[in-house]
Amino acid sequence: MALTRCIPILLLVAMTASAGASEDRANSFVAKCYPQPTPMSDGGSAFRENLLDLLKALPSAAAPTGFASLQTGGVAVADRALVRGLCFGDSVPKRCRRCLSNARKKITRKCGDASRRAGFWDRRCFLGYADGANSSAGLDDDFSTVFFSGDAIPIPDTVSVQNLVALAQSLAPGAAKGSVVTADATTPASKGDATAGNRTVRVLAQCARDRAAADCVGCLREASLMMAKTWEADGGAHGRVAAVVGSNCYLRFQISTPRLPLIQKIRRMLKDNLVLTVCVAVMIVVVVCAVIVFLCVWTIRNNRCNAVLEAMSAADDD
Repeated sequence: MALTRCIPILLLVAMTASAGASEDRANSFVAKCYPQPTPMSDGGSAFRENLLDLLKALPSAAAPTGFASLQTGGVAVADRALVRGLCFGDSVPKRCRRCLSNARKKITRKCGDASRRAGFWDRRCFLGYADGANSSAGLDDDFSTVFFSGDAIPIPDTVSVQNLVALAQSLAPGAAKGSVVTADATTPASKGDATAGNRTVRVLAQCARDRAAADCVGCLREASLMMAKTWEADGGAHGRVAAVVGSNCYLRFQISTPRLPLIQKIRRMLKDNLVLTVCVAVMIVVVVCAVIVFLCVWTIRNNRCNAVLEAMSAADDD
């Protein structure tokens, strides 16, 4: 009984810890500032004021379509500010607005007052800004990182990676028209994957609406190659959702595996979590010992009772 009650609690703790680790990965972000943040004596410059006004307006402007590019006009080039915001995937307006609002706060805090050009990425959106001396706001074709989220699973094999890269690049023409395009592929389970059967991979490609078709094709090509290099770098396990984020395009691979039976999930969890395995083993030993002690005590008492009954029966016969 004790084991039956405690195992769900231990499993819940393990799943919560795993979910927390996945959430930490998912919520990570990258900010790049040029030049690096330094104290700025002229904190009330015209550029700074124009930039803050545009950053404040950007989330609402980008929310309906997932993209917006704003700039100030009628001022000197040095005082001109440009901002761009891109929400990744099929983002609903409320979520897009929230992501860019959070990005606005983080990038101004991270990059300070001195940076004249900066980019911010997380798994949901990109925000970039620049002054009038730069051709565009943000970091053109500068991929910040590959984000992983979800449960860790073995990476696809070499042939599957090549097929996924080719599929991702084939989506570029559709993405160049401003659409979020998707396609599904089937890959065999990788070596060391506990799941049986094939895995389904959904590939999603997206480009910023102000990019030319050739720029979109080139951006997604570089993104797919970067993803392939990341997968092949260590040959280990990563999150089942992998996304390459940039200032001009977004590429995501979402891997789905067949559902495991409950008993296999428990076995896999015990195998992957040494502490949980030890705790369960100790509790099993305790329960077994308790059962043995109970049976011994019950047997001794039963024998005593039988002896007393036999003695009483013998006395009655006499």
